[in-house]
Amino acid sequence: MAAALPLSLATASFTTRMAAVVAGAAVMAAASQAAIPAPVAPITLQTFALFVLAGVLGGSLTLRAVLIWLAAAAIGLPVLAEGAGGPDALFGPTQGYLFGMAVAGALAGYACQRRGGFAAHVVIFLLGHALVLAMGFIGLLDRMDAASALAGGVLPFLPGAAVKSLAAAGALRLVALALKSRAEVRAGP
Repeated sequence: MAAALPLSLATASFTTRMAAVVAGAAVMAAASQAAIPAPVAPITLQTFALFVLAGVLGGSLTLRAVLIWLAAAAIGLPVLAEGAGGPDALFGPTQGYLFGMAVAGALAGYACQRRGGFAAHVVIFLLGHALVLAMGFIGLLDRMDAASALAGGVLPFLPGAAVKSLAAAGALRLVALALKSRAEVRAGP
């Protein structure tokens, strides 16, 4: 019996689903702390974590995890890049990227529920990155002109988006293999 991703948590207990959501929010907070300062927005592991969560949890639970992470930021907890938190951080220059992650995570999770495999995941995650970057770009437009927003808020992130999409798809493949191996061991000879 092979375990499938996303995990089938729809029939899990409320406690199990809540634990998965809270763990997902904690993963997002931890991934936020791996940040490289950049002129417009820091380069982080947030989208890598986001898309791994999407592939493991599916759309609904990923959305809930991201919303809890953003709510924690809103009340001032230091869960965003470089330990930022509070309304100023949430609605600052990176607001488009942050809210884009909620949308992209949910959509990627729903897409992963319908399409599996490494190549499909890479495409889903590349499209998810494109959505996050597009929303980040739009969010920057009230602070700078379009050329500056593109040059500083989109183009520098494209190589990382490609690498993180590949890495997230690879991580999901490893998780799926580990779950399959565990299921085979439990099934026995």
